[in-house]
Amino acid sequence: MAYALGSSLLLLLLGLVTRRLLVYNFGAQISTASQVVTQLFNFFSIAEFGVGSVISYRLYAQIAAQNEEKISKYMSMYKWAYRAVGLAIAVLALLGAAALPWIMPDVPAATAYTVYALNVVSTLCSYFLVTRRLMYTCTQQGYLCTRIDFCFNVLTSLAKIAVSLWWPNYVLYFSTAIVCNVCANLVIARRFNKDFPYVKDVKVTLRDFKELGIFHDLRYYLVHRLSNTIYGSSDTIVTARMGGSVQTTHLGNYTNISTSATDLGNKIMDSFAAAIGNIVYDKTAAANAHDKQVFWGMDLFSYLFASFVATAYFCLFQPFMAAWMGEQWLLPMSFVLVFCLNEYIGWNHRMLGSYRAVLGHFEQDQWFMVASAAVNLVLSFALFPLWDVTGALAATVIAHGIMWAGRIRVVFRQYMQGSLGHYLRVQALHLATLAACLGVTYAACALVPLGGWLGLAPRAVLVLVVPNALNLAVYGWGGDAAYLRQYAAGVWRKLIKKRSA
Repeated sequence: MAYALGSSLLLLLLGLVTRRLLVYNFGAQISTASQVVTQLFNFFSIAEFGVGSVISYRLYAQIAAQNEEKISKYMSMYKWAYRAVGLAIAVLALLGAAALPWIMPDVPAATAYTVYALNVVSTLCSYFLVTRRLMYTCTQQGYLCTRIDFCFNVLTSLAKIAVSLWWPNYVLYFSTAIVCNVCANLVIARRFNKDFPYVKDVKVTLRDFKELGIFHDLRYYLVHRLSNTIYGSSDTIVTARMGGSVQTTHLGNYTNISTSATDLGNKIMDSFAAAIGNIVYDKTAAANAHDKQVFWGMDLFSYLFASFVATAYFCLFQPFMAAWMGEQWLLPMSFVLVFCLNEYIGWNHRMLGSYRAVLGHFEQDQWFMVASAAVNLVLSFALFPLWDVTGALAATVIAHGIMWAGRIRVVFRQYMQGSLGHYLRVQALHLATLAACLGVTYAACALVPLGGWLGLAPRAVLVLVVPNALNLAVYGWGGDAAYLRQYAAGVWRKLIKKRSA
């Protein structure tokens, strides 16, 4: 987590610089083409079938059992599965190229297809080189990949800034990311052989996939994969089709900030994901007595994180956007409110989602995922003519809530039996506390007379203090908060001990 926070903060700042240069130096059409093509390839990633998630939750059990033979087999299966996925995505990319003029009617065809071709190269390189990262994630050593990625991501950002300022060529701009991404994966591949010498390439066949039940899980997980993809990509594509390049660029400015902030938050939350997998598959009596306490502590942590993020967006998004891009790029405050609600839903059940991911049983909430995708698509097209981008995002919020309900169903059926009523009561209290955090903090920030960059600093201080103080008053003295304090104190003692050693 420490590595992730330090690296992501710098990359967030560099990302803000590169986004502004992209919009102002290359124009709305290049920006729109980049956004839309990125989301299209998110759709194509459906071909992955969720093989990474399915194999990873099985890999946790083998790592806990220290079964090196099974670990090698799963990693070999993962590698060959991703090669097949890469070929499938190449075919989908060829077929999907025909849709570009329909999705982006006001973007020149040459521009759209050039950006599209660059994304084909970038995506395929990732699928053929990324597989070794799985072992680092499942063994709680993801920080090693983070360090390598950080160096190459900084290099990418600096190269993009240089291209934007001195050689404004969008082909060169996007090509720098491809080269640096390939180099980062090659460095990780070289290190992998030293860190995991017992992981060997072994022969795998279709029969191995069948005997281990991979195809059974993939069949159900495909529904999850498809629904998540529609949920994450529909807003940009609907806006490009119905609103044009200018509105898509407006949306992209906001999502660029949120994507950078989400990457930072993911680094924090992903630090717990492997530990949750280890806890779920640790069958000792001591572990079983402890796991419910861990669950409620992590759930409270999710809420505290979510309420802070939502409050920060609600109070800082508009003044930051005005200072960063200019007031002409602002979307209405109604969009910001809906956006904050969507971010809250996502972060508030993030730890619940981590439990759901490692539990498997993807068939149990597949229809929730189907409903989520269908509602998102239908409502996005229905509400956009009424409220523009805000309408499309409102559809996403509703779909996100359906997805959350499905995850609740699995976790409280498979792992936290008998605790659903308590969970729902806690969530009602969380929602009331969130409303107080948003209202009180926004009122306090409205008292700051300064605008521009000078006005952001005092507002940021208020956002740091007010919602966290309110949450401390409500939750600070409960048993779940006590567990978090105990856990944080233990981590701090280990850090001090390591430093002194």
